[in-house]
Amino acid sequence: MNRAGLPARWPRLPGARTERHFTRSADLGRGADLFDRAGRALSNWDMHRRAGLVVVVDGPATLGRRVTLRPTSGPAAWLRLSAPCEVTAVVDDDNTRGFTYRTLPGHPEHGQETFLVTRDPATDVVRLTITACSRHATWLARIGGPVARAEQDRLTRRYLAALRDPETG
Repeated sequence: MNRAGLPARWPRLPGARTERHFTRSADLGRGADLFDRAGRALSNWDMHRRAGLVVVVDGPATLGRRVTLRPTSGPAAWLRLSAPCEVTAVVDDDNTRGFTYRTLPGHPEHGQETFLVTRDPATDVVRLTITACSRHATWLARIGGPVARAEQDRLTRRYLAALRDPETG
């Protein structure tokens, strides 16, 4: 675990043969106000909504909170897939806000994803970083492997763009 209580290095997923690890990030702008707005948008699931997901949840991202995500476009939407997840770690300090969730049974992937909004105190730059470790969990995801990975990449790009939206920054 790192200083924020989030995985510093992803453990190998049980039974995983074809894991995928990635980290993507985007600078959102500068300033404490942007950091606060982006952190709120993240913890209140607004980033996910702006990325085009229906978010079924009864509150902000808190430890143990369960959420179901449903895409509104792309192959996963056409197939009416749902992605149930559970928040496993939360960080909220002076310069870092975010959470990690793990997938639950019924999600097309098996793994975890971390979303962090950080503010560099030296430069005032606010950044969103997304780190994920996953493998296909369903036969549909396995046979549609390249499409499933492309969909994951598309959603990650949409997450990164969602917090660069004028409402947030």
